[in-house]
Amino acid sequence: MTILLPPGAKPVTRLWETACAVRTIDLAPIAFNQMPTGTRSPGPQCQTIPLDTVIENAGALRKEFMTAVIDLSAYGLQGGIVTHSDINEDLRKTFNAPAVPDLDLSVEVWREGYEVPQDCADSEMVGWCFINATKPRHEDSGSISVLDPRAGSEGTAMPGLPWGREYMFRPTPGLMAVVPGWLTSTVRPVEDGQTVVVVVAHVAT
Repeated sequence: MTILLPPGAKPVTRLWETACAVRTIDLAPIAFNQMPTGTRSPGPQCQTIPLDTVIENAGALRKEFMTAVIDLSAYGLQGGIVTHSDINEDLRKTFNAPAVPDLDLSVEVWREGYEVPQDCADSEMVGWCFINATKPRHEDSGSISVLDPRAGSEGTAMPGLPWGREYMFRPTPGLMAVVPGWLTSTVRPVEDGQTVVVVVAHVAT
């Protein structure tokens, strides 16, 4: 059950819902198409490359990230009101979304064997946008999973959706996600022959 609080109302702590901003964007006017599906890209397990090698219109990509960041910040990063795609602009304005600083964007190429154990970002918010990916044999390979690190969250009957259990973003080109930086994120191991190109965004505190 989703609870939307009226303006000025204080959320009940036990019913927190930690928001995340997830959307699918059109990459055609943003990214170069340099890796057709099924193309294997040799190189190190994780490689940082210049933004302009895969991104043709950095301004457009930045705008997409900023929209997601503003949507997320409108609902509070510590929990409160869950965000949904059907919540309209008037409601977002009602909650007076705060201004956010510029984004730090970087491009990473993930290859077979790459993985990241559970870790929290050192920024207020963290986001990802998958630019390209070869299709894996196992659907979770190269996925980003996000978890609530608070003690006891997995054992709580109603910790707020979706936190308290794993929330996963599979490497699908055009998928963009922005989450509070205090949440724990991992990268599932990238399988043999798989290549994932992802833009990572950080919003500094």
